[in-house]
Amino acid sequence: MTRAILLLSFSIAVATTSFAQTDSTVVDKIKLERDSQLKDMNNKLKQNEDEIKSLKAELTGINTNETKKKLSAMENLQVALDSRLAILEKTPKVRVSLNGQLAFTELLSIQRDVQPADLFLTSQQFFSQLGNISNIQQYKDFNDWKSEYDKWYSKKGGGEQMFEFLNSSLSLVSNVANKVPLYGSVVQTVSSGVSSLVMTFGKTDRELKSLTPAMLRILNIASQFEQQKSVIDHEWDAITNELNQLQLENQDLLSQQLAYYGLDTAKYRRDYFLATLDSRREVYKNECRMAIARKIVAMEGDSLTKGKWQGQIETFMYKVQSLRMRFGQLTARMMININRYSELIGDYSDSSKFPPAFTAKVAELNRTLDLVKDKFGKSFNPAKYIEDSAVMYIESNASGDVGI
Repeated sequence: MTRAILLLSFSIAVATTSFAQTDSTVVDKIKLERDSQLKDMNNKLKQNEDEIKSLKAELTGINTNETKKKLSAMENLQVALDSRLAILEKTPKVRVSLNGQLAFTELLSIQRDVQPADLFLTSQQFFSQLGNISNIQQYKDFNDWKSEYDKWYSKKGGGEQMFEFLNSSLSLVSNVANKVPLYGSVVQTVSSGVSSLVMTFGKTDRELKSLTPAMLRILNIASQFEQQKSVIDHEWDAITNELNQLQLENQDLLSQQLAYYGLDTAKYRRDYFLATLDSRREVYKNECRMAIARKIVAMEGDSLTKGKWQGQIETFMYKVQSLRMRFGQLTARMMININRYSELIGDYSDSSKFPPAFTAKVAELNRTLDLVKDKFGKSFNPAKYIEDSAVMYIESNASGDVGI
């Protein structure tokens, strides 16, 4: 059940343009504005470079005794050089300002919970079925044997230390409430103990003896299945721990940025975190990006913060990018782990190798697993997510002269 909860109720959401149309609108606007402005500056820079070359050539061609003409050319060249310097100074500020807005809106998307009810119910059903495979009490071969064994134990087994120990171990593996994994030393004790017990049976124990091989077979197969499943479960535990850490870092970074830009936390919770409509969240994102732009203008105009805000915003930018990349990598690991269940199911679906009652239950997992994989695939695209995260601050229309 913890795997179902992990898949669907953690508070980190998909935040890429390839996942949700409603989340892409403001992001696309920011990228379009950024690319357009940087492309325009890059064009102005190239025009300025041509102008400087022309003025330098003109200056070189002026006779040394043409003082007035030379001074005029030098003044024009200085104006062109000043214009170049202004463009070079403005470009990184525009880039950081708009990428800072982009970082914040992407951070909001990461923070939003994913809560599709149908996906949760689908995965819940799969993991419930999966966990039930190793419930030994659901198999007729075990129940028939246990019924005969209980009769035998009540007559002959009680009081002897060896039988008491075996009976205690049987109780552990057959009682679901005990939550003892169906593998390891306890199962080995039952298997070897029952095998030894059979050797002591006489003619009066013929029924119990005849039922024992089938019981041991279903017990050992279920135990083997549970042991292989536990390896996959262990990876879920590791993913869960990393997701929890990522969520804490995400919340901390969001709190920092809300405070830095002077955005109201209560409004964020009301208009975004608790909002039920994508359109409302989109409006909030747009309000935030405009507020951030105004805040940056104010900081640039303040002598105490002028020139200092860029470094802080760049720090925010790359922290957001790191969170997105790590989340993409974790969803990739989740997808791999889900696919490992397909391999596990395939390994235990051959009724010629395993008890038909067991393989029939394993085969039932295919349908619900297919639903989980389909829903997960529609919600997450790890490869695209990682790729988009890597290039989120790279403008698509400007040349390499202006870079990220």
